[in-house]
Amino acid sequence: MKILTAYPEMFPGSLEHSVIGKALKENIFKIDTINLHEFGIDDRMSIDDEPFGGGPGMVLRPDVVEKALKSIPEQHNIESKKIYLTPSGTILNQEKLRNLSKLEKITILCGRFEGVDQRAIDVLGFEEVSIGDYVLAGGEIAAQVLLEGCIRLIPGVLGHPESLLEESFSNNLLEYPHYTRPQVWVDSLGNKHDVPEVLTSGHHSNIKKWRLNKSIEKTKNIRPDMYINKEQKQD
Repeated sequence: MKILTAYPEMFPGSLEHSVIGKALKENIFKIDTINLHEFGIDDRMSIDDEPFGGGPGMVLRPDVVEKALKSIPEQHNIESKKIYLTPSGTILNQEKLRNLSKLEKITILCGRFEGVDQRAIDVLGFEEVSIGDYVLAGGEIAAQVLLEGCIRLIPGVLGHPESLLEESFSNNLLEYPHYTRPQVWVDSLGNKHDVPEVLTSGHHSNIKKWRLNKSIEKTKNIRPDMYINKEQKQD
């Protein structure tokens, strides 16, 4: 994983913890950061400039992005992709994460300021990807979101890989609700809350049926668009 960023100190960030952090320590994946400021211009090593046509903010220069990208040694005959994280990109989803997790190399450009000169995106072959319909101060947190989503799909990262088969979006459904001990939870107001009886019955086929029904119910209520798409695919 190669990260082009103005703030390399933000990495590995959240990727240093939990099962993802364990995978990092075991070298299942590797993160290399490339500091854009090392390729800046003038005495201040500036990486941005004013936008042509006027307007607020600054824009990341294409020559800076190119020099930073060219500093990465080329590896031929490997599957790779270059991604620029931006709110104006295509929405990241589970299918895209699955595809990315199979690649040998991903290079991510983290935007800052008002964005990146479009020529750098077009000429250098970056795919524009968004993690959601909202705006952040920069692409670093978005990069960690994308990478965590990919890394957890790499074989050997999760302790229980079978859990990937039933989690949200795997079957175009949201995941069913989960319950654990205590079987009867008494809240701070003294109210009792039971675990659904079917989950303690030991009847595995009934549990499987209950979970599927709950997934369908939840998807219809929260993400009806997903359920419509599921029905269309079945047709």
